[in-house]
Amino acid sequence: MNAQKAATLQWMMLLALTAVTFGLAEFGMSGRAIILPVLAATLVKGRIVIDRFMALQGIAGPWRWLVLGWLVVVVGSITYAFR
Repeated sequence: MNAQKAATLQWMMLLALTAVTFGLAEFGMSGRAIILPVLAATLVKGRIVIDRFMALQGIAGPWRWLVLGWLVVVVGSITYAFR
C-alpha cells in the first residue's frame, strides 16, 4: 500500500472513531460504562496521530516512547479519576 493510501485510511479511521464517540454522546450515553470505550478510542486516535501525522512511526529511541508514554499517562489518569 502506498503512503498516500495509508494516510487516507488512517484519516478515515480518525473520522470514524470521532463519529462513534460523538454518536455516543448525542444518544445521551454517559456514566462509567461509556468511559472505557471513549478512552480506548482516544488511545487509538492518539497513536494514529503520533505515529502517522507526527511522523514518529519510524523513529527509534526515546522520542516516540516519550510521546506514547505521555498519552498513556493522560488516559490512565482520566481512567483512574472515573473509577
